[in-house]
Amino acid sequence: MNRRSAPRGWRSISTSLAALIVVALVIGACSPAAPTPTPMPKSTEPPTPVPSPTSATVQYPPEYDPAACFQPAVNNDQTVKFAPKPPPYKIAVSNSYIGNAWRTQMIQIAKAYVKQPHVAPLIEEFTVISSGQDVAAQIAQMDNMIAAGVDAIILNAATPTGFDAVIRRAKEAGIIVVSFDNIVTSPDAVLVNEDQVEFGRVMARDLVERLNEKGNVVMVNGVPGTSVDRDRNKGAKEVFSQYPGINIIAEVVGMWDDGVTQKVMADLLATRDDIDGVWVQAGTVGAVKAFMDAGRPFVPIAGEAENGFRKLMAEYKDEGLVGISVGQSPALVAVSIQAALELLQGKELPRIISVPLPVARSEDLQPGVNYFPDLPDDFFTPIKFPSCGVDLTPEEILAESAK
Repeated sequence: MNRRSAPRGWRSISTSLAALIVVALVIGACSPAAPTPTPMPKSTEPPTPVPSPTSATVQYPPEYDPAACFQPAVNNDQTVKFAPKPPPYKIAVSNSYIGNAWRTQMIQIAKAYVKQPHVAPLIEEFTVISSGQDVAAQIAQMDNMIAAGVDAIILNAATPTGFDAVIRRAKEAGIIVVSFDNIVTSPDAVLVNEDQVEFGRVMARDLVERLNEKGNVVMVNGVPGTSVDRDRNKGAKEVFSQYPGINIIAEVVGMWDDGVTQKVMADLLATRDDIDGVWVQAGTVGAVKAFMDAGRPFVPIAGEAENGFRKLMAEYKDEGLVGISVGQSPALVAVSIQAALELLQGKELPRIISVPLPVARSEDLQPGVNYFPDLPDDFFTPIKFPSCGVDLTPEEILAESAK
């Protein structure tokens, strides 16, 4: 057999095999490249999900009792409930006036409260903005908050009226508005406050009693146009009008500020020597110092809950500085924040909530309990509402910036 030539059958088989190899090479060249194998992770277990905080996962203080805290006011018109949202939330405080110690402390309390262990897990973002007494500026401020997509606005309004439209816009955007201190007339807002008419009455009753139902009284009012000023003035005059022997000989504007009150009282003392009692919405330290600077004997005073007023009453009680100290607590802002958090989680609350009046008379003062000898005069003493989860210390409050 010739070694250079294969048999005819073998040549046929070889030709067929060669054809198959060519076809295979062509198909392989046209096929996509096989993916590079991905190394297996060290652990094939899925990551553990981190649950969003809820009221069930937040550890509330043992004294917290929503039923005791959020009591309906005598003029409450309904209960309110909103569709629940999952936390955490964006909360904004819209403040108006910022020209006195009460507002400063209120902002400090708000900042301290949102850092508390039972509150912080529910808060994603917290802002405080002050507009002054310009209603249009505060409305614009609220519109910015609505555009920013906050979940709740805590409102201390420049005036009771004028906010209906912006609060309606907030409601349409699914935002809860809680109005406190200088509350609004809008039916779409939740209101948190002390009874301001009763506040004025309580102060006036004590003054009338100490004056034995007769004497000349000076009324030092607050910031004009606000609901607090209006309602306290109304309550006081209701009481004074019941006693023919009580004469209101002057009404002045003190702006709830010690410096302003001291000046207007000094002006009165320079021209009048017939003042038997003073009713002061706030800025009471200024009223007392005006008497001291003028060298005039003390008269009974019904005033606010400034630490300095209570310190002065404790020091000079035997020299005739007696009276009552009723507190509009700056911690109302914290109660309002807590109300908003409850509503955002779907809880039902009264639309108009009343917080009890904190009262101390000169005969009942106790250092470290209802006044603080080592703290500033303009510190407002009622800072705790334990049933509302508000139990801040003075140190926690004063550590915060008021800006």
